[in-house]
Amino acid sequence: MSAAATPHAPASARASVAPTPAQAPPPPPPPASALPPPSTFDILPDLHRVLSRLISTSVQPPGAAPTPGQPSVDGPLDIQQVSTAATEVKLKLQKARKAVMALPDIHRSTEDQQDEIEFLETRNAQLKAALQELGKPSYEAEDVDQSMTG
Repeated sequence: MSAAATPHAPASARASVAPTPAQAPPPPPPPASALPPPSTFDILPDLHRVLSRLISTSVQPPGAAPTPGQPSVDGPLDIQQVSTAATEVKLKLQKARKAVMALPDIHRSTEDQQDEIEFLETRNAQLKAALQELGKPSYEAEDVDQSMTG
């Protein structure tokens, strides 16, 4: 059974009181489910497909290339069609960029993060000290009181 800290509680119990607004850390990040799926950032297969089609054009005989009106999705790619074929890769990069910019605390600098880490480490040390103080046997405190009186 534990009671809330009061002004008359020992210092160790008062140390576990919530920090003042000036010391309060920022709110915790949202759960990991807010992260975009890994496939959002996987552009290599799409880029590989476009480059493979472009390279296969130089290996193909000139008559085997598709007509400009009906380009093949997986067939050889003419240099004039690269921009169109790369659109899928460009869109995927834009989507990935938006996903990164939507992540929490993306605007925070490294210094801000280091400051928060130091604050949390200090707070953790204070809480551990308070727990150790609360974990001491109560007979030690009684012995000190009796030795002072008599």
